[in-house]
Amino acid sequence: MKQAHRAVKSMFGIAMAATALAGFVAPTASATTTQVTASCYGLDCYTYDPIDKGCSADAYTAESMDTVYGTIELRYSPACAANWARISGAKNGQVFWVENMSSGFDIWHAIGSTGYGNMVDGTVQAHACVEDGYHCTGWH
Repeated sequence: MKQAHRAVKSMFGIAMAATALAGFVAPTASATTTQVTASCYGLDCYTYDPIDKGCSADAYTAESMDTVYGTIELRYSPACAANWARISGAKNGQVFWVENMSSGFDIWHAIGSTGYGNMVDGTVQAHACVEDGYHCTGWH
């Protein structure tokens, strides 16, 4: 089963990045930031990680709901037209998911107290749920 919490990166990747930047000269204050480009749209985003696909860059919380199981959020990216669920304040292993009205749903388990899942098509309405299906955001 895939892990929902994706905050931990491998030490190998960090070491490779540090090695690549060893000879890099820091940019001046006038340097521009690099913008991540979304690499999927709508149904093409289904089951993909929102960070890996660049969809989290413009994402916002369409709705959140505090429950006894944690705070569940329905996240939406306009650039990707995709939704996903995010949870915080949960117990380790807490079940949560995002569901839409056409392509289905994606179920996850929190790692520690937080987590987020993969995306579903956001061109149709979706909602995010936790635990038993009675604790869900509205459809957006």
